[in-house]
Amino acid sequence: MPDGTVLEIPEMLGLAQPTKRTAQGQVTPWPAGTRIISADSHVLEADLWIDRFPEHLRDQAPRMEFAKGGWRMTFGGKPMFRSVLSASLCESFECVPGMIDMDARMRDLDAEGVEKELLFPQRLFGLYMAGDFDLREHIYGCYNQWLAELCAKVPDRLYGVMIPNYWNPGAAAESLQEIKRLGGSSVMVPINPRNDVDGEPIDYASEKMEPFWAAVEESGLPCCFHIGENVPTGTRGATGTFVLTQMQGFRPSWGKLTFGGVFDRHPGLRVVFVEGGLSWVASALHDADMIYESFQATVEPKLAHRPSWYWHNHCYATFMTDPVGLEMLHRIGADRVMWSSDYPHIESTFGYTRSAIQAVFDKVDVPTAQKILGGTALKLFAME
Repeated sequence: MPDGTVLEIPEMLGLAQPTKRTAQGQVTPWPAGTRIISADSHVLEADLWIDRFPEHLRDQAPRMEFAKGGWRMTFGGKPMFRSVLSASLCESFECVPGMIDMDARMRDLDAEGVEKELLFPQRLFGLYMAGDFDLREHIYGCYNQWLAELCAKVPDRLYGVMIPNYWNPGAAAESLQEIKRLGGSSVMVPINPRNDVDGEPIDYASEKMEPFWAAVEESGLPCCFHIGENVPTGTRGATGTFVLTQMQGFRPSWGKLTFGGVFDRHPGLRVVFVEGGLSWVASALHDADMIYESFQATVEPKLAHRPSWYWHNHCYATFMTDPVGLEMLHRIGADRVMWSSDYPHIESTFGYTRSAIQAVFDKVDVPTAQKILGGTALKLFAME
């Protein structure tokens, strides 16, 4: 461990920004039957809204244009980021060719041995703050349409995660039906959902949200929570502290669904916690079961099972590199975890993906590794 680092993959030390990395080619073949699936990758949104928005709202549509050295997204005519930050994002990873060019992306995937990807957005996380539900309907509806068209260009390799109507539970079923029609493989909702159609704070475990969870359950699509909403950059240590916190930040979401009885009421619901790694899960399960046993007089509603049961029957987590989490699979469940490349984010494995995959084979036996590296994702997201 040079300089005391705990990183176990040598290529992670002194890592260049993704725009300066090259795909890692094959050194040794994987064991027979291995299929590599990224359960979390990203694509940069095009200037997709202006032509899809209703004409009377087009002056409020998000725009995505390249200017002053970076991708400039505006919302209601106001820039999402300062130009210097947009240029920095471009320099670091948003201008990796495969972020927008699917031919370039396929070359990177082929070189690193990734067969299929589940696609999450890039800038759309920042639009979660859009408070007007009419705009949210168009913002996310247009994105879903565009993503379906993008995935159709590379069938059997790219699979889309779409955004349902979570702010108006009464419209959730229709929204989920449209996502199914578009071929969405999963849906995602914000960690911090803000207000609903009535202007009231959204509580995922509330009675008001029951039609939403019923619609998700009926759709059969997994529901994802993904880190990265509103990353702060303006103060000392803000970015590092935020990312560090996010990577251990799924306790509130999992706790709300579990202790709020959502899984009891919707036994077919499947939830995926994306890009937060694995290691948080083991301690959360222990603490949740301790709370269940210790606070029996005050924990409401009464649950049909101990909290850890719901994890092992409803939930999944994704990771890129997590040696500590892999050492705790006996607590987390090998069938509950999925590898991802996070292509092409700063913290992605792009440039050392094959080494990251080998690290999984080095930690567990071959059948378990093959499940983690692709088998579980293929089944969960209907990619087979």
